[in-house]
Amino acid sequence: MSRQADTFPLALPPREPGATAGRWLYDALRQAILDGRLAPGFRLPASRDLARQYQLSRGTVVSAFEQLRAEGYVRGKAGSGTYVNDVLPDALLGIRARPRPNGARSRARAGIRLSEMARRTATWPRTPPLHIRASRANQPALDLVPATLWAQVAGRRLRSVTTQLLMGCPSLGYRPLREAVAGYLTGARGVRCTADQVCIVSGVQDALDLAARLLLDPGDRVAMEDPGYNGAALAFRALGATVVGLPLDAEGVTLPPRLLRHVRMLYITPAHQFPLGVTMSLARRLAVLAWAHAANAVILEDDYDSEFRYSGAPVPALQGLDQDDRVLFAGSFS
Repeated sequence: MSRQADTFPLALPPREPGATAGRWLYDALRQAILDGRLAPGFRLPASRDLARQYQLSRGTVVSAFEQLRAEGYVRGKAGSGTYVNDVLPDALLGIRARPRPNGARSRARAGIRLSEMARRTATWPRTPPLHIRASRANQPALDLVPATLWAQVAGRRLRSVTTQLLMGCPSLGYRPLREAVAGYLTGARGVRCTADQVCIVSGVQDALDLAARLLLDPGDRVAMEDPGYNGAALAFRALGATVVGLPLDAEGVTLPPRLLRHVRMLYITPAHQFPLGVTMSLARRLAVLAWAHAANAVILEDDYDSEFRYSGAPVPALQGLDQDDRVLFAGSFS
């Protein structure tokens, strides 16, 4: 019995005059994915079938597939085919507001009124359960977690737990942990702080939400790098803030005066810019601090990936240069 394909031929737009076959195919497939015509999880036709349909060489089709895979639009399964990714790179990297399609957000059940913040809050894209591999954003080396040792230490600690410990801890977090964090940040990251200035939260996303709640009012303007971390933009917009994207250059975030007018907070990743990897220069760091002082603004420093260096020691944190107490420093154990 012949094997039947579980996909169907793709209807792609006509090829414009002068466009190379590879570029046309890549652009057409990418746009179809972004438009939703090729839904998450859709299995693309086999390269031989697509080459036959559009009279292309199989090498051209394979090259287009590989480019889409490298950019995160599709994923390949050995012996199974090529599938559209559940989470697209555009959703993770873009900070600009996107129009919501009609009916995209379900309404609350009759009689339950959602708050303004609830209606503004957007859902973070679900990360598909893909295989662990190098250079995947927002995914630590979970395969290296010492689970057995962790369980042994946790068990030993619980066997000697006191009622005082079970009663909970101060609102800033467990004091010995805060002291250890402060010691590490002072020595390894050049941060100027004490344990009384450390707050333990569940991760950087929680830190962004807490800082935004404390410092922003609806209508305030927040500036951040573009492209940048979309999770920060979601947190700021949920509180009613207006997010402004700032362009980047070889020294890090730039400071165009027209974009920084009336900005209340600047969110940046100076150690290892997400997603471009730029390390902010000393001159630019000093310029950012000078701007914050003149504008009476706050800087939220996300110490993303500061430990990852190909050469030399990690660059000290921006907070360590701050003489005006305007920098809030956030990091994680990922």
